[in-house]
Amino acid sequence: MSVGRASATDRTVPPVSLNWRLPSRRDGRTLTASDIRNLVDRVLPPGKHNTADPATRRKLQAIDRSSRFSPEALLIFQDLLARLGIATARPIGLPLNDVPFWHRTANPFASYQSTAGLPTHADIVIIGAGLTGAAAAYHLRNSGRAVVLLDQGDPAGEASGRNGGNFELLPENSVGIYEGLAPGRFTYMKRLYPRVPEVVLRAVSEQQASLVLGLALRNRYLLKETILNERIACDFSPKGWLHLAANGKEEQGICEEVSLAAQHGQRIEIWSCTKIREEFGIDSAFLGRFIPGDGTYHPFKFVCGEIKSALRSGVALYTRTQVRHVVSDDDGKHRIVTNRGTIIAGGVIVATNAFTSKLFPELAEIAPYQSQILVTEHVPDRARGRSVTSDTGPVFFNQPREDARDGRAGLIMGGGHDRRMKNPSSRRRTAAIHAHLLELRDSFYPELAGQPPSAEWIGPMAFTPDGLPCIGFLRPGVVIAAGYNGYGGSYATAGGSAAAEMILSDSVLDWVPEAIFSPRRLMGDKPYFLTEQKGLWQVAKSLCDQLQAVNRRISDALTFDHTGTFVSILPSQQVSRPPGQSTSSASIEVRSLRKCAALANYSRDEISSLIHLMQRWDLKKDTVIFTEGSLGGTCFVIVEGSVNVSTYARGQQQLLAILGAGQIFGQVSIIESIPRSATCTTRTDVVMLEIGQAECETLLKTRSSIALKFLSTLNDGLIAALRDSDLRLLQIER
Repeated sequence: MSVGRASATDRTVPPVSLNWRLPSRRDGRTLTASDIRNLVDRVLPPGKHNTADPATRRKLQAIDRSSRFSPEALLIFQDLLARLGIATARPIGLPLNDVPFWHRTANPFASYQSTAGLPTHADIVIIGAGLTGAAAAYHLRNSGRAVVLLDQGDPAGEASGRNGGNFELLPENSVGIYEGLAPGRFTYMKRLYPRVPEVVLRAVSEQQASLVLGLALRNRYLLKETILNERIACDFSPKGWLHLAANGKEEQGICEEVSLAAQHGQRIEIWSCTKIREEFGIDSAFLGRFIPGDGTYHPFKFVCGEIKSALRSGVALYTRTQVRHVVSDDDGKHRIVTNRGTIIAGGVIVATNAFTSKLFPELAEIAPYQSQILVTEHVPDRARGRSVTSDTGPVFFNQPREDARDGRAGLIMGGGHDRRMKNPSSRRRTAAIHAHLLELRDSFYPELAGQPPSAEWIGPMAFTPDGLPCIGFLRPGVVIAAGYNGYGGSYATAGGSAAAEMILSDSVLDWVPEAIFSPRRLMGDKPYFLTEQKGLWQVAKSLCDQLQAVNRRISDALTFDHTGTFVSILPSQQVSRPPGQSTSSASIEVRSLRKCAALANYSRDEISSLIHLMQRWDLKKDTVIFTEGSLGGTCFVIVEGSVNVSTYARGQQQLLAILGAGQIFGQVSIIESIPRSATCTTRTDVVMLEIGQAECETLLKTRSSIALKFLSTLNDGLIAALRDSDLRLLQIER
């Protein structure tokens, strides 16, 4: 009989009964694999995970304590105990079963071929039918293009069907936004580019943080929308996500993150040790952070649901078709060479994640790693559809809804240390990680001590040196969407959607800019964000682009929101500059400007040089400085007072931010040479300084010390604006 693959089709779990005599132990006979297989046939139907009645449990425990087993027999016997949820007195070996929990469900697309033979031509070929490839196919289904989806195995056969099934709405370290994610990005950047000035790295890190947040928010929306629109039965359980602090320092960080998020309308909670014990039965020494709305889902069923919809709309699927080469010709066509023939296509989406470097050696920096995950049967259902993570281990676990019944459910747990692998197809489990996982499991669920897991498997992942996914053009007509760094659940659906949109439009999207997400960034020694458009000015331009993209989303969201904060109605005609005349800035004291946060690190001589490039404005309260859409070309530094920043939505001005002394505004217009992207009015009487585009560009092109500092000042202002906009967007979309 087969003891490897289990079925979840039987929704009842009757206890089994053991009506047989114990195998003979006379003369100290060693039980063989044949003996134990006969025992399994008597005790348990093939592929089932039933519980055992008390009598059967006692008899099996007696056999466990007193019998001698051959190595193969012991593997099969522990598999039997695991499936019945019975502890062993012996050391727990690696499970016999290495089939992922998600693959207990039969694959409806196994060996699937849309036509008998592989087509010779297509408009778009998608390589890889996991979370990313399925999302790309789903979003191309109504494009009017001939779309072919290829997979070297069966859909969701690799990472998408071998991960933990956690549904985290945001990457774990992005809660709290910049206070959590940006410092992590900055650490990556400093390690990768130690010779780049920190001022530039900070600006880029803040930009990356905002982009990652935006990608995760988009992924959350698309995932939920697809599940609801297509009615995909994928055990979707947004019951919440608990992250446990591993030490006092992390506990303090969690408190700061949650406090910040709560101030901006986020439904994030701090859980005390008592609350954690009451909800999960976990004795934690530190606080936890709980996010309602996160939880678990069945990634394999989700992928199959997307593919089913895509096939209905005409997308063609060919499984067990290995792509060997992608050759791009001068005429803009691409030859996808497979083990079954060649397809000529106008565009290619590469959704191969850990296998990407096998197909494109130039992307060797998208490195394959492996995780090791186990499942234990018949565990008290303390998670109840919620997921838990902790840096202790590190570890994640959840209890999927597929087999939850009678207060019990399987427990999926992964952790230890992800290991780099040469061959992403490897399924080699290690005893050391196995032992570590059991130790972690028993620390969270002490009642499971001694209970063997029923299955343990390897899942391939793809990591990049900078911790960011690759979503962009490798070359014209070839889009890469891979390298999710263990956060496929937070990125892959949005990554597939982005790849589909990019291949259709033949252009880069503003929410996945080349400077940050392009796979080409991994192919050179120099920072790609400094070489694509030559120079530091591009950093500021990238920040401007991202700020505009976020503000557009805010404006769209406010169109349907009914709780906006209004500011007074403005004149019907556009205003491009303040009323009256500016005066010489010579009357501004250097000492007073050095008190401004934006200029605090300037020397007296540097501030004096800046003052000579600027003009002074003294404005009364409620004065319109400029209106949205008006001509720009200058930016301002607030010396005294405060300024309202607003955008027009639903027939009224909606407040975006309030700026105070020392802050800068108007950079977008001066850097991008475009009309004003927002309206600014004085909230109080204001003293401010204005610098024109010509003076600003002349200064920055010198690349002098003061030029670098002024770039830092411009970027700091953009970063602050981007932070405020991101928080405002989170508040609206919560």
